[in-house]
Amino acid sequence: MGTLLETIHSPADLKRLTFAQMAELAGEIREFLIQTLSRTGGHLGPNLGVVELTLALHAVFNTPEDKLLFDVSHQAYIHKILTGRLDRLDTIRQPGGLNGFMLRTESEHDCYGAGHAGTALSAALGMAVARDLAGGKEHVIAVAGDAAFTNGISFEALNNIAEQTKRMIIVLNDNEWSIDRNVGAIAGYFHRIVTNEHYKNLHDSAHRILEKLAGKTAATVARRAEEAAKGLLWPSMLFEEFGLQYFGPIDGHNIPLLVETFKFLKSVDHPVLLHVLTQKGRGFQPAMDKQKKFHGLGPYDPETGMNLTG
Repeated sequence: MGTLLETIHSPADLKRLTFAQMAELAGEIREFLIQTLSRTGGHLGPNLGVVELTLALHAVFNTPEDKLLFDVSHQAYIHKILTGRLDRLDTIRQPGGLNGFMLRTESEHDCYGAGHAGTALSAALGMAVARDLAGGKEHVIAVAGDAAFTNGISFEALNNIAEQTKRMIIVLNDNEWSIDRNVGAIAGYFHRIVTNEHYKNLHDSAHRILEKLAGKTAATVARRAEEAAKGLLWPSMLFEEFGLQYFGPIDGHNIPLLVETFKFLKSVDHPVLLHVLTQKGRGFQPAMDKQKKFHGLGPYDPETGMNLTG
């Protein structure tokens, strides 16, 4: 285990790290996951894809006060690591061990227990409405993969969000996969967004903006990035029609960009959707080559990825 990872006992420990240290920590987490899950099995590919995204979320927001939901929540292993369960991760999905999904009775940082696709947006909307009625100030963030948006219950939530709450953040984690590669009209819609000829320009512009504005406030950096994005991207109509302000797509592995964007989104007083692009299985070539297999599997060889059971 890497030395940085050993120092993370709660999200508060993460918040003191520099971007460079967070990038180093991301590498240590990936290696820890690859080695640990090789013995227990688990959802390796999905978790390797959301390391930087989860780090950025916990660097900016404050659980358990802020409510962080993962759709299905099979990709919440990094969330568990950052919220005091590192020393028990080798028990995940084992008798008496950590649950393979988020579980409210397991940690105060788990505000929602899931295990089925498409439910996070509706649950987050309920939490946001309850917050508003109680006069609360906490943030509600729902992280949902692109496959979750093919579920009817997700569209039911989208239909109601802008009408029922003024503050909610949706993170669309787009990796083109659920258990298998996504198909259908919604998958095609997301594909048209990310293959837009202007996307590379946006990606390059985001880097230039961060470099140019280094040292200035997070809100200023993110606002400039937002302005650049709005001038480049066109296919956000679906979400805008639901009353959600659309941002993206942005690189879901760029920690500085993610952190500065989330800091900006904290200040927005209307529902927003941030579209992030991630790579399922990132950092482990066997998981990238065989994404369906490594979505969830039993014990495997951590060097070759070969199954150790039948």
